[in-house]
Amino acid sequence: MMSNSDLIKDVFSVLRESEKFCFLTRDEEYQNQSIKNLDLVKDRILEAKEKAISEKNEKYANILLSAELVVDALISELNMWIELKKGDYAKAWDLLIEAQTNIRSGSQASADAGFNFDGYSYKLSLIEKLIFPKPMFMSPGMIIESTKCSICGKNYDECNHIVGKAYMGKLCYQIVDKIKEIREISIVEEPANKHARITNFTENGITRDIFTWKEIKEDKNIKK
Repeated sequence: MMSNSDLIKDVFSVLRESEKFCFLTRDEEYQNQSIKNLDLVKDRILEAKEKAISEKNEKYANILLSAELVVDALISELNMWIELKKGDYAKAWDLLIEAQTNIRSGSQASADAGFNFDGYSYKLSLIEKLIFPKPMFMSPGMIIESTKCSICGKNYDECNHIVGKAYMGKLCYQIVDKIKEIREISIVEEPANKHARITNFTENGITRDIFTWKEIKEDKNIKK
């Protein structure tokens, strides 16, 4: 029977092997194979996490949640490099932001497995700055009347769980239950959600894609 430490060692081994192909120049065949290998080790992580939860081993369940999120981050990064080569820069951006989100969540879930969260976060930050032109983002200003806890389902203000902390293999976050009022949509440089980016701009009567700089021509067949 495989021990807890043996599984984590296997996860590290697959991560190290997969990191070899996290470059634009690597062939897509190897990147896709790495994604398959990561999917297989993720299945093992999920199976072990369910067992840890059934045994009420919260520490190990949270370590496995952290490992799951690190694997997800690497899968997103590999898919990002593939989409960049295909020329789908919008999809590549979203995959990069997914990788950043997963690695941040993984660091919150547990620090006991020994993953290098700071180093990987820094690498993804460099990719963002060096590969993509800096976009502007949209951020909604709203009054939220109530939110639910993702762990217990109660009103977040009335429960004892803390956002960003892991509980028995699950990360706590707030679920917006009721919005009282949407006041504004602001343009910001540093948003909470980097998926909400401005995709194009118009200057001198010409609309361009922010990433590619290509002109976006109006479709004359669309009825206004």
